[in-house]
Amino acid sequence: MILDVHISGRLVAKLYRERDEYVLKYLPGTELADFVSLTMPVREEPWRWPRDLFPFFRQNLPEGYLLGVIREEFGAMLDGTDLSLLGLVGGTGIGRVSITPEGVQPGIDMDPLEITHMLQAENTAEHFAELVRQYARVAISGVVPKFIAKDASHNQQPLGKPTLRTGFHIIKGSDDNTPFLGFNEFYTMHVLERLNVVPVATCQMSEDGRVLVVDRFDVDEQGIPHYGLEDACGLLGLPPHEKYRPTVEQVWNATRSYMGADRLREQREHLGWHLLTNYVVRNADCHAKNIALYYTSQADVGFTPVYDLVTTQAYPRFAASPPGLSLGGRQTWTPGRSLETFFKSVLSIPPAQYAAMVEQLCQSAVEVGHKVIEASKNEPAWRDVAKHMVHAWNDGMETLRSAKAAPQFRGLDNAIAEAGFSGPRKPESRGEVVGRSELLAKKR
Repeated sequence: MILDVHISGRLVAKLYRERDEYVLKYLPGTELADFVSLTMPVREEPWRWPRDLFPFFRQNLPEGYLLGVIREEFGAMLDGTDLSLLGLVGGTGIGRVSITPEGVQPGIDMDPLEITHMLQAENTAEHFAELVRQYARVAISGVVPKFIAKDASHNQQPLGKPTLRTGFHIIKGSDDNTPFLGFNEFYTMHVLERLNVVPVATCQMSEDGRVLVVDRFDVDEQGIPHYGLEDACGLLGLPPHEKYRPTVEQVWNATRSYMGADRLREQREHLGWHLLTNYVVRNADCHAKNIALYYTSQADVGFTPVYDLVTTQAYPRFAASPPGLSLGGRQTWTPGRSLETFFKSVLSIPPAQYAAMVEQLCQSAVEVGHKVIEASKNEPAWRDVAKHMVHAWNDGMETLRSAKAAPQFRGLDNAIAEAGFSGPRKPESRGEVVGRSELLAKKR
């Protein structure tokens, strides 16, 4: 099987397997600006990767629920390899690179979705599963039910066959392990978003709290993929299932090498805000695929807007999970001085600035925590997840504000008591990390 590789609709390379290697071969005359990946610049000599598909091409391959749907719907078109899966879904996905079977133009016919209607509808599991099946043939990673869609309200003019236009939105649903995920992620994202210190993906929550509509940041106003996008997992040469293996230090070293010196200061702070937010809101699912770079050229490489912030501790199955990436040789929610030391020695953020960032996030968590509690008063179905979200944020504030757990730093105690919330339930004993397979060996 030979696949065509396109940059913003322009054919630039061939991707195929040769004996025990995968090969990416740029076409003669390909412009230097039309590189497929930061790790594989344009050159005459083919790029080769042993045994498995290049990590870059695996970064957007479907996982979990969506992968199961694709196998059910399109199993006859798959031969069991990642190459055939990429050929099936790669024509429409995230980022400026699209992949199709040889001779096939990128893009697929995608029926518009009434986003406003979906935000107001009752999104039952059965209804959302049907939508996932309808929009399944796209390249998007992640284990929760999700798909890409374009909003029917956008009155788009035809752009011609050579132009690839994809959906404006990523639609994320809930499952049995993460009920009301839309509610959880919407308010968790707001803790960082309201500070306006770094870009954060824009999102809307459905009225029933089950669905989150995330605006894509890799497309322009016409829905044309404009940015290249590469996650840290791929930059480290790792397959997606090893996304929890790297350390924060390794992620920073893998991403910083592609950034211009004039952008390093703001990018250090960007990563710093992202990391601290995970500790405050207790998001155990910040792995190497949730930290990514985007760019229009090698001159403007930087971190993407922050996305996929979820209070994982609010769900019993994942409540005992540690941070997804180790830091200072440890995976713990009580990092002591190691987090501050990392900020000072690696990110060049002095202790006074670090302390101020922590306080800003904690104050924001308190403000948003009151909104979470108020929302749960209006919708009783959200009460359980809301209760565990604010308990988790209380824990996060307590351990970040003090090297020793200090109850006086729990900023939501009074609000929790006034809401009549009981204490958090005991976590399930499995201690799983969101997205980590139970079949994998324990992390070293």
